[in-house]
Amino acid sequence: MFTFRKFFFPYTSTIDMLAGVPMTTNRSPFHIVSGLALAGALLTLAPWGACAATTAATTAAAATHGPESNASMEEDEVLVQKIKTGALQAMSDEQLIKTFSQLAPQTYSGYLDVGVRQLNEYELWMKREERLGGTWAGQPFVNYIKYRHKPRQVYMKWLKDSPKSGQEIIYDETKRKDASYGHLGGLFNITSMWSAIDGSMAKGNSNHTVRDLGMQSVVAILVDSHKMRVKEGQPTAPNQIEVAKVNGERTIALTWVTPAGMTGAYAAKSKVYVNLQQPWIRMIESWNERGEMIERISFDKVVPASFTDTDFDPKNSNYAF
Repeated sequence: MFTFRKFFFPYTSTIDMLAGVPMTTNRSPFHIVSGLALAGALLTLAPWGACAATTAATTAAAATHGPESNASMEEDEVLVQKIKTGALQAMSDEQLIKTFSQLAPQTYSGYLDVGVRQLNEYELWMKREERLGGTWAGQPFVNYIKYRHKPRQVYMKWLKDSPKSGQEIIYDETKRKDASYGHLGGLFNITSMWSAIDGSMAKGNSNHTVRDLGMQSVVAILVDSHKMRVKEGQPTAPNQIEVAKVNGERTIALTWVTPAGMTGAYAAKSKVYVNLQQPWIRMIESWNERGEMIERISFDKVVPASFTDTDFDPKNSNYAF
């Protein structure tokens, strides 16, 4: 399993407002009653959605490899090319398992890192579920996202049939690194306001901030986890390699279980579903030490894009700020 950093997602709470967290509105005058109502109702980003994964009953023992080397970097590139040419997708389940079982442990995160390096800007359709306060959310959130990695800029909308449908937020680190701008959906869209990305309500609503909505954050966690395992002298290869389906789409699933005594781990077990058509993550699931799922993130559709400044501007006529 890999080690997670703890993230939080906006909005802010009434406590934040009273403590002086900047708050603005695009509708004048701004009534404090409306602001408090908005803060009280504000978002639960936790779940963006469940995506059922049916796994094939194939397992592979983790192979042991030597230290990282130039050879493993070449292995990353070779695997990326196999994905791009369709060679991986054409393999049988047995061939896929054999191919991934023979990889050096650092290649698993390495080739995914190669893949997202080519994706500075993209549109993303995502589902998410999380366990918050010990409770698993009953309905997934479904979101459409415009993501630019450098500089970090994010537009996010909650889609139809999703909890919080119609809600929107924008984050632009070139304007403010500590806050996002957003509004509720439907009848609750009475005002738009700034909210701290790590405010108390954000911490109660999700383990992720708006800054970490892209696939890059998950890959960074994988890379950091590999380094931590190496530093602590822990096994780095997956405990299980299998073929699994996500919404009918065949993937290769890699499971890491946290070794006893390993420090700083977020989850007791994590499972990464690898897209066979692109060098990207398809889905990730994590469990706690009691065997309870704590998170499921599904990257349902990714489309490379070229954005303009208007894509991250609340004044965009396509938005409802």
